Amino acid sequence: MHAPDGFYSDSLCLVMDLACTGVLTYSLKKIWGQINTSEVLLASAVGAFGFALEMANFEVTRGSSCHFMGGVFASIVLGPYLATLVMTLAHLIQVFIFQDGGIMALGPNMVTIVLVSTFGGYYLYSQLKNLVIEPYGCYISAFLSAWLTLLITALTVCGMLSISGIEAFSATISPMLGPHVEVGIAEGVLTILLMVGIQALSPGRSPDHLIISDHQENSPRSVRKVAFALLGMSFLVSLAISPFAARSAEGLKIFALNRTYLSSHRIHISYHAPIPDYHLPGIRNQRVAKILGGTIGTVATFFLCFLVCSLIRERVYHEPGTDPVYSEAYHG
Repeated sequence: MHAPDGFYSDSLCLVMDLACTGVLTYSLKKIWGQINTSEVLLASAVGAFGFALEMANFEVTRGSSCHFMGGVFASIVLGPYLATLVMTLAHLIQVFIFQDGGIMALGPNMVTIVLVSTFGGYYLYSQLKNLVIEPYGCYISAFLSAWLTLLITALTVCGMLSISGIEAFSATISPMLGPHVEVGIAEGVLTILLMVGIQALSPGRSPDHLIISDHQENSPRSVRKVAFALLGMSFLVSLAISPFAARSAEGLKIFALNRTYLSSHRIHISYHAPIPDYHLPGIRNQRVAKILGGTIGTVATFFLCFLVCSLIRERVYHEPGTDPVYSEAYHG
């Protein structure tokens, strides 16, 4: 889903850029001062995990690959607004450090990679959960929402290609939808496994209430346990899984290469990222280069999310001459 510059029309990119800026601003307003210190750590770990997850490409039919999204899982754990923020920050790291997606195409890529999975996935999850009998409602709903979100993402890309005048909607459905059906099943299973793991680390609590969305109290200790577990999994993915992921290009990149006219008469921003394609320059062994590049990206995403979330976390007033106190319960 990381479309390069020149892939979509300039007018579509501009509209999507403005729309995504508005959604991100609204999300920041909704969560400003509403997360506590331990939740900052959890949000940062989820962002790092989402970054690492998108590096692992799945080999699919027709010689192309697709990757996991992670947005549905992030929205279930963090809520759609905070999930949108951390997944946006992860995408910015992908673009500006690893040149994974175009700068002009930030808006369209944000829609397909972030917003469809965070807002769309969370809406599907919350609606499906009301239809399924507990105690397995959250797991079944998580699987279905993750799978359906991948399909909606593929259809969204088809729609934007049609609007851009690149290809008719009907002509792109089959090559786009087929691979995402397969990867969507895998992402659904992964989402269930992650939620089972969260419940094991926080016994007695639903895995979709780690971030306070209904004024319930959470144990800072259990939140930190989940955060450290996710951070460890982030490094596991970047160190042990991503280097062995599919080497074939994403379906969108293959589509672009097969249509050389895509970039004609479109704005193309010439930008050279420091670590292109996640391979650290100067290292001949490609797997080692990707391990180091992916690890740098995972660490960079964690600290960027931690910095931004720390700036918006909740604070309480303190007496003059004393140190600020960060509340674990105040939601003013």
